[in-house]
Order: sequence, then C-alpha cells, then structure tokens
Amino acid sequence: MKPKRRYLLYPPFKDELTTSWIARNALNFGMKPSQLATLITENVEAWKPDLDVFINPMFAKSIATNIGIDQSVLYRLSFYGSCDYFYNQTEKTSQVKWVMPLGQKLKNKQFSLQYCPCCLAEDGKRPYFQKHWRLAFMTACPYHSVQLHDRCPKCHNPIELKRLQKNVEDVLYHPEDIAHCSKCGFDLRETDYVLASTDESDINRINFLQSTLGYGQVGNLKFAYSNLYFEGIRRLLSFLVCRPKGERLFMHLRHELDLRQMYHRELIGHNVEPERLEIGLRRSGLVMIYHLLQDWPESFVKACKATNTSTHMIKTPYLEFPYWVTDALFFQIKQYKYSACDDEKSNIVDFFDKRLKKKIKPEQVRRFVRYYFEEHSQRL
Repeated sequence: MKPKRRYLLYPPFKDELTTSWIARNALNFGMKPSQLATLITENVEAWKPDLDVFINPMFAKSIATNIGIDQSVLYRLSFYGSCDYFYNQTEKTSQVKWVMPLGQKLKNKQFSLQYCPCCLAEDGKRPYFQKHWRLAFMTACPYHSVQLHDRCPKCHNPIELKRLQKNVEDVLYHPEDIAHCSKCGFDLRETDYVLASTDESDINRINFLQSTLGYGQVGNLKFAYSNLYFEGIRRLLSFLVCRPKGERLFMHLRHELDLRQMYHRELIGHNVEPERLEIGLRRSGLVMIYHLLQDWPESFVKACKATNTSTHMIKTPYLEFPYWVTDALFFQIKQYKYSACDDEKSNIVDFFDKRLKKKIKPEQVRRFVRYYFEEHSQRL
C-alpha cells in the first residue's frame, strides 16, 4: 500500500487568518493557494468556502491528517471556534457576527478585508493577514495607531486572498505576492498611512483588548464578560448607522463631534449589518459610541432627548439588548406619548374608514396610530 503523503507547512502566526496561513504556505511552494487547499483537504471545492469563519469537519480531518496538525488547533484558527469574547455562538449556524464578508461575496461593493500597511511592512519577507483585520469593530491598528484600509488604494478593488496573482515576469508564485493587490499588483506595504484620531485609537484599543482578554473597562462601565460589551455596541452601531430611525441621532452626534465623514443613507440599503458597512461609516459610528460611553448613560440620554429619539424607536422586540443598554433605554429616556385633539381624532377615524377600510372609534385612535404610525406617534 502506497504511504500517505505528508505536507510540511509553516505553522500559523499568532492571530493569523486561516486563508492567510494557507495562502502563505502555498506561495512558499510556488503554487496557487487553491492548489494547496485542494491537496491538503483532498477536495477541489475546499478553497471556495470562507475558511476564516468556519472549517468543515471533513476538511479539518483531512488537513490534520495530511499535515500532521491537531484538529483542535484548526478549530481555534476559525472565528467559529474562537469568537466567545465578542459573539455568543449559538451552534445552530456557522455564521459569526462582526466578521466582514470576503470581497467576492460583496459583488458590487468595493471593500472587504482590511489591513494595516505598517504591520505588513514590518513582516518583512513573510507578510501575513491578521484575524482582527476582518472584524468590523476594528478600524485602526492597535499597535501603530494608523487607520486600516478596506480596499486597494490604487485601483480601489477589494483585497482578495482567494485570488492572488503572481508577477507576470515570474514563473512561480513568491511568498511576498500575498502583500500585493490581486487586481492591479500594487504593493500594499507601500500604502500611505493616515494617523487615527485619539478617539478612534482609544476605541480600537478598547475593542482589541476586550476581544482578546474577554473583559475590560470603557469609561465608567466595567465588563466582566466582554461579549456583553460587544452586544451593546453592536445594537448602538446598528441603530446609529444602519437604521433609518437612527439618522437624526447620527447627524446630531456627527455635528457635535465635528466628524467629516460623508453619510449617504440611500447607499446603505435595508437590513444592513455593521460588518457590511464601509470603513468610513464604521469609523464615525465607533467614535460616536466612544463619546457616548465616556459618561454612560448621561451623554446618550441627552443626545436622545435632543433628537426626540425614544426608547420605542431603538428597542425592537426581536432583538435582545444587554443590561447596561436596557437600563438606559427604560429608566433614563422619556417615552413620548401620542396626544390628539378632537378634530385630529375625527380626521384619523375618517382616514382609517376611507383609506384603510377599517372601522375604529375615537377612543381607539391612540392604539391604532401607534400600530400604523409608530415612529410619528413617538415624536408627538
């Protein structure tokens, strides 16, 4: 019986993406990453799934056998096996919140995997991509305090480790090809870096430490379990940037903090989650949240009252909010109740009767208005 072939790979670096690890080893062999993925998994489809998020047990078993690595190490390489500190995995799905999608899944979007040019440059001849660069709550490097990039600065295409290209003059792939744009070949290590603001640097360091230590402090809040922190800022970021009802609060805070980021609500779409936002909007949203957390909940309550943002506009029945956000919503922010005069009630009754073909009585006006025009009723 022919002995099974073993492949000797360099071990993954600390905090390295699975795709980066496979691609780096493939380039070291002078081959395409998809070729090595096929060899070590014994499956031609292995390079198509998002291995950074979840490694199929069948693939994991083949990789462990073919390269002599423990399956538990592979499991921890993926976000699915190492996301406890920032996302409560239900184990009902392989999806992990906060992880940004890869470029080829975004279709018309021109952004995806982030990178720090200073980190890539410091890696010398063995550059690699770090795990926290795929997390939406990171917009600046915690080591260099420079802003991350989420696209090639030259051609503005997404950074794609799945489709790396070799230099046209080379016969084989080279280990440093991983640091080049797969579209135009630009060396990402030569990207002009921009220093992050003090607030952006601070919130990124906080997010990085919370996601790696599992606990921490932000402003006057202490978190023994960092997943409660991330669950809260996710709800706030989603409301501020992704939901139409949060636009007034977003614009108010942008003016108050003198943020220059352009904001195009019409380009965001519906039901968009934070990890599908381009880096500029996430940067602005995180700076706003950092400002609100410094004296939580005072600044938050003040901003909500200034923009007539009520508890009912923020809280949705199908989403859970952590205790520290819930306390502010239900005990600090005023609930605005609808009040209508007799003429208004008569007009509303006529509207329901003629336009919606529904019979109601004047005393039922408040209940029906809340049901059909919830946002408007909260402002009155």
